[in-house]
Amino acid sequence: MVNFLQAFWQATRPRTYPLAVAGIIVANALAYSRIGSFETKNWQIFLLSLWVALGLQILSNLANDYGDGIRGTDAHRLDRQTAQGTINPKTLKKLIISWALFIFGCGIGLLWLSFNSLTDFFTFLALGIIAIIAAVTYTMGKNPYGYNAKGEIAVFLFFGLVNVLGGVYLQTQFIRVMDIIAAVVIGLLCTCVLMINNMRDFDTDTGAGKNTLATTLGKESMSHLYRFMLLGAYFLLITFVTLRQNFYLLSLLALVSPIAKHLKVVRHYSDENIPSNALAPELAKIVLITLATSILMSLSILIFNYKKLI
Repeated sequence: MVNFLQAFWQATRPRTYPLAVAGIIVANALAYSRIGSFETKNWQIFLLSLWVALGLQILSNLANDYGDGIRGTDAHRLDRQTAQGTINPKTLKKLIISWALFIFGCGIGLLWLSFNSLTDFFTFLALGIIAIIAAVTYTMGKNPYGYNAKGEIAVFLFFGLVNVLGGVYLQTQFIRVMDIIAAVVIGLLCTCVLMINNMRDFDTDTGAGKNTLATTLGKESMSHLYRFMLLGAYFLLITFVTLRQNFYLLSLLALVSPIAKHLKVVRHYSDENIPSNALAPELAKIVLITLATSILMSLSILIFNYKKLI
């Protein structure tokens, strides 16, 4: 039982959890700055939003472990439970279905708590169903979109736009242009995480016939796109700073050095001076950069709002 629980825990891929919460943190900072304070109900919505977002991330990771495992794509990965036989595929499939139903129930509770309008309730219910389907079909099913170079699109939409804009709307029932800019920033950064993951797996995915954006574009073009999206996210942050005149956001300058070092390694990858698997440490770095950006954004928004009130 202990071994099974350990294998299940590993299959949920805890290192990816920051991606799930990054958008929700920013969304609620934006909502807090608009409302002025959170009452008990607002805190309940915030915490339940975090849980549902995290639950969807776990669902996606379990489905990914199963889908890549039964296809043999992860045969070389010692940290993949289906591929290594530490979890029976049939057992994992049942767990995926059970977890999906559990998160669906949590989502209904979140919507019931957030909305009085049936239109809003059913609109977000439809979004929730689509999110669950997207989480599962990334690598599961007869035609998983993760094998057709569409994973990055899904990450941008759900981790960026849906997480941030949905999180703001749950609290305030309206969205502003600044919210959209923030959502695009988080979406781009989360997309960069998947991009660096697929760049790392370039050789093994090519051998397994997995058609990702990286294998489609090739190392050089993928690296150029990666740099464009990562730097584009911070260009939008500069726009955010300027429009809000919130210069506390300049605290993000603390990330300049880690980002520059990260991009230097990506350049070596592009020039084929290092093998694809040498990007493994960079995956952890871009996850931390994304989390740090979301936290610094959120703190800056909250401090700016506090200074305006006193």
